Amino acid sequence: MINSLLNIDELSSAVKGKCYYSKNLIKNPLSEICFTNVVTDSRNVCEKSLFVPLIGEFQNGHKYVPQSVEKGASVIFIQKDEYAQNSAVYSELLEKSPVCFITVENTLHALQDAAEAYVAKFPNLTKISVTGSCGKTTTKEMIVSVFKAKYADQVVYTQGNLNSETGLPLSVFNIRENHTIGIFEMGMNRVDEIGEISKVLKSRYGIITNIGTAHIGILGSRENIACEKRKSFRYIPENGAVFVPADDDFADYCVENVKGKIFKYGKNVPESESGVAYKCSNGLKGMCFTVDGVDVNLPLSGEHNFVNALGVIACAKACGIETKYIKSGLENMDKLSGRMEIAEVVLKNEKKVSLVKDCYNANPDSMSKVIEFVSSVDSVNKRIFVLADMLELGEKSEASHKGIGNTLLENKFDLVILVGKEMRFAKAVLEEAGKNNVEYFADNSEKSFAEIAKILLDSSDDNDVIVFKGSNSMALGKIIPEVTKDE
Repeated sequence: MINSLLNIDELSSAVKGKCYYSKNLIKNPLSEICFTNVVTDSRNVCEKSLFVPLIGEFQNGHKYVPQSVEKGASVIFIQKDEYAQNSAVYSELLEKSPVCFITVENTLHALQDAAEAYVAKFPNLTKISVTGSCGKTTTKEMIVSVFKAKYADQVVYTQGNLNSETGLPLSVFNIRENHTIGIFEMGMNRVDEIGEISKVLKSRYGIITNIGTAHIGILGSRENIACEKRKSFRYIPENGAVFVPADDDFADYCVENVKGKIFKYGKNVPESESGVAYKCSNGLKGMCFTVDGVDVNLPLSGEHNFVNALGVIACAKACGIETKYIKSGLENMDKLSGRMEIAEVVLKNEKKVSLVKDCYNANPDSMSKVIEFVSSVDSVNKRIFVLADMLELGEKSEASHKGIGNTLLENKFDLVILVGKEMRFAKAVLEEAGKNNVEYFADNSEKSFAEIAKILLDSSDDNDVIVFKGSNSMALGKIIPEVTKDE
């Protein structure tokens, strides 16, 4: 017999829902109704799926209920008002298929409540949450790699960036009996999103990477962002711990009222406390430091990644991870697609360059760090930046993009190509300073990308560094195959 993630009584109780099913087809709901995976996208429905139709600004997932029934969904949440309005349609579906509809007030909240009930079935799972304005995915991947070095397949974790109001609940449904460690990322795009998903997870350990300006256009200020991020610590128990960057001006605010232990990490925390001593940069290839006297060669570059590693090391030590596993995990962590990917490539003009692809996401903090890092790297020829709009900054957008212009002025660059209407503000700063090594494109059209590719090929020489950085929807990654011989 296939075990259901939750039995029908547990599920309906968790979501405070009412069950509807055909008594002609389902005689014993407790044993016959079973779901083994949870999806919110009807395209991913398979046999024995729990399908949760979500209602968004432009889409109502309930229109895919018939399709989901046909594909074998065994349980489907339906909002009460939707069920009342279309009861004849749903009654007909029930009479033809062995499916259970559970009516709920709100399908999103029902998904979260169901996930919370599922997590509660694993009281011995050590849960770690990771959030922050930038660096959280990299930090999460570092922690995963370190813990997997010791616990192997006993570690369950956020896949990709499933870290949202829907993503985290879907992620926790991957927990199974063999897992002893759960590492989950928390993101946000609105007020109290982290509060909601923290209630789902109730982590024992929590890391905040920083309080920056990502989503400041939605939340209005860094103070508001800090208020949201610290909600990830709300359920940390007395036998748990939190980890915050010592140099962040919101560190003390974030740990107010925390019940567990408080650890601050950072490059200015002495070795006597952290056990970590920085040794040297390996340029674009990473850096070297010691952990309790043991050399660690981290294959990630930049001071910000050293700080992220310090948070990971602090968390690992608090969880009893030995130094040999910390070393192994950090040295062998997988590269993240689109996040500070560094590769030596041959361009179509036969020049060998270092290509830095960091265009999964962008905000003022992460873009400034990339500029500062590449500027600090020695033994390179030219530094070429292709920078696109940073989105979701709202009324802060003009000032933030002007700030990128000022960051460029304070650092080394030989050519900068700016892409997008918001980057006109950075362009204005550079022009006012008399810089003539600036190209500007108002949009990210195919025509613009073709012209950018030509400029790059005409301008590049051996040992140059070319950086691509911008918000994901600006699609800078499309330029790369146009300039490289072998992507």
